[in-house]
Amino acid sequence: EALGAAVVSEIPLVSEAAQYLLSAGGKRFRPMLVVLGSHFGDPDDPRIVQGAVSAELTHMATLYHDDVIDEARSRRGIPSANARWDNTVAILTGDFLFARAAAVASGLGEGVTKLLADTIARVCEGQIREASIAGRLDVDEAAYMDVIRRKTASLISTSCRLGGALSGAEREASERLGRFGEALGMAFQLSDD
Repeated sequence: EALGAAVVSEIPLVSEAAQYLLSAGGKRFRPMLVVLGSHFGDPDDPRIVQGAVSAELTHMATLYHDDVIDEARSRRGIPSANARWDNTVAILTGDFLFARAAAVASGLGEGVTKLLADTIARVCEGQIREASIAGRLDVDEAAYMDVIRRKTASLISTSCRLGGALSGAEREASERLGRFGEALGMAFQLSDD
């Protein structure tokens, strides 16, 4: 419900495009990690849901952008947003979702807003680095690992860290959750690749 409410716009096409992939389903892996991480503190803190929403909106934004970059024709069994509308609508919908994620995070404190902004920057850096080395034969394992650390593992790490931080877990527990999330994100992307 909170995810659906976060993507509503007064402009019908924006709402439709933003809800498009959201309604197609998905694992909701990142919000689940926020909730699981919250068990290191108070899992009933109402900020947990908002942290989970900001993580998922960030992830959803990257999907819209990825489909444009990859020229994908489908996502989650339905036409991709860029196939349904066009690249412009897909890119701007991704930007809208990044903005909504930031708006949700802004109500959770300056530290959360900064963590999310830094994570979005790392994801973008990873995507740009991946594009810059695509097709090159001189790319080594370290460069590949750096790409997936930024592009995938950083948001999974942040999701875990958010759960701990928003639930009032001890700082060391939140940091440990972040390290766990990075390792999990690396394994997740290695398996996917």
